[in-house]
Order: sequence, then C-alpha cells, then structure tokens
Amino acid sequence: MTFDMKGILRITRLPGRRAATLILAIIFVCLFSTASFASWTQSISEDGVYNGTTYLINKIEVFKLDGTSGFASPGMSNFSAGTWTVQMPNTSYVVATNVTTGINNFNWLFSFTGSSTDSLHLAYLAYTTTGQVFGSYLNYNYGGSSTWNFPTITNLNVNDPTYNRTPSSVPIPPAVFLFSIGLLSLVGLRKKFKD
Repeated sequence: MTFDMKGILRITRLPGRRAATLILAIIFVCLFSTASFASWTQSISEDGVYNGTTYLINKIEVFKLDGTSGFASPGMSNFSAGTWTVQMPNTSYVVATNVTTGINNFNWLFSFTGSSTDSLHLAYLAYTTTGQVFGSYLNYNYGGSSTWNFPTITNLNVNDPTYNRTPSSVPIPPAVFLFSIGLLSLVGLRKKFKD
C-alpha cells in the first residue's frame, strides 16, 4: 500500500511541513487519548490455603475500593499455572476465571496506572471449586502502611454494593473519529470541485 502525502498536502493547501505536523498531531491524539498504559506492576501469589485448609481456586475477583492508582488494562496477566481468561468490565473491577480445573500455588501480575508510590485499597475475592469464597484486602501505601498488607475481610458478602461489577460504557474508538473527519473532508472537497 502506498501513501501519497503530496496529494494530501495539495488538497489541504497548507505549507508541507505544517500540514504534515497537523496530520501527525491529530493521529497521535486520537490513538493515545483513550489508551491505558501500565505504569507499574506487582506480582501476587495465591497458595489456596484458607483457615488451615488447601483449596483449588477457579475464579478471582478484585475491586478497587480506594486509592490514587487504578487498574491498567488488562488488570491481571502472566499467570504461572492454569488457563485463565481475564476481563476488566470497568476501571475498578477485574475478574479472572480459570477455564481448566481449579489450582493452587500460582502467581500473576497486577498492572496499575499511576506511580508505585500511590496508594491502593483493593478487595480480593478467591472462589474455590467447592463453592467457598474467601476475601482479603490488598492494601498498598494505605491506612498508614507504606508496604503491602493483606487483612482478611471479616463478614464477607460477595454482593456488597461497594463491589461494582457494572460494565462501563464502551468509548468510541479513535479510528471512528478519524474516519468521520476524513469522510466530512471528502464531502467538502466533492462540493468544492463541483462548483
């Protein structure tokens, strides 16, 4: 595929460098305005041991409850065992499901936006193959602590309204925006050349 920049520059009637700079600036803004880049990651391990018993885990839900950092897409990755599917229905909720059998003794990476000096207060729910659900808070630089700590969630209610599972609205991709501008430009050019 060839791209004739001279033709575009002639149509826009702008000096060459200014037109090229404008086109590149528009493309850059459109492509990166909705992107979410991971600024830092954290490795987390799950051994499946709760109340002295080892369980097989087949689902993990993590909710951002408070803090200055947030999840970066996809939220969780690089699982060391099992075959996991990860979804991030909204910017405060990540769910990972093991599509094979339940496992224990595995780890993965969380991806976050912001800085590794930011604070985080997450709710972590681990679902077992036998139907139990265990929960912990994952706190980082939160509540006076300057490291990670993992207090148990007492009186766990998986339907707690603070656990927001509502999918966020889907943003219009930047490509649609660019396509619309190009289409309007072609319509305007057609009218100009007809006159």
